[in-house]
Amino acid sequence: MKNKHKIINDPVYGFLQIPSPLVFDVIQHPYFQRLRRIKQLGLAKLVYPGAVHSRFQHALGAMHLMGEALDVLRSKGHVISNEEKESSQLAILLHDLGHGPFSHVLEKQLLHHVSHEWLSLQLMRDMNEAFSGQLTTAIAMFEGTYPRPFFHQLISGQLDMDRMDYLKRDSFFTGVVEGTVGVERIIKMLQVFNDQLVVEEKGS
Repeated sequence: MKNKHKIINDPVYGFLQIPSPLVFDVIQHPYFQRLRRIKQLGLAKLVYPGAVHSRFQHALGAMHLMGEALDVLRSKGHVISNEEKESSQLAILLHDLGHGPFSHVLEKQLLHHVSHEWLSLQLMRDMNEAFSGQLTTAIAMFEGTYPRPFFHQLISGQLDMDRMDYLKRDSFFTGVVEGTVGVERIIKMLQVFNDQLVVEEKGS
């Protein structure tokens, strides 16, 4: 039986853990593996030679930060089930699935009036069939239809883990400091009030 409890050495965060066998299988799926070939910053490598990182790396980093954020919220007394944690990590893992070549550079050029978010959702639905419905909760969180809104806000919002990762990762690989943010501190200051994601007063 294959060992699916893997660790990945990420240049930004160090060792990342694949949290479950389902997440491992999703990462192995061809739809996700293609992100290895999609550059995170499109043509920016022509100006910043180090900017050759991929959407694959970014998605793994965002998944890691989602786990960190949910562990912080749990430590503050919020009840988050293991299924909810896994589903939210799957949702952020797959949030960029619909990106095409050169990421944002060719978005809506290859397919007019079609966003990568819409394409991501279609691919997630297709994968959900292949995984016998195991991605249903992740899709609801991605769409914003899950009854606890803070999960969607962690995936797509002003304090989402997508943004937390790309600001830190893009700064790292380009060698610039303008996008450097205190991701660890921001995550430590996250709180939930009335099922909405907020920042503690002392974090402002």
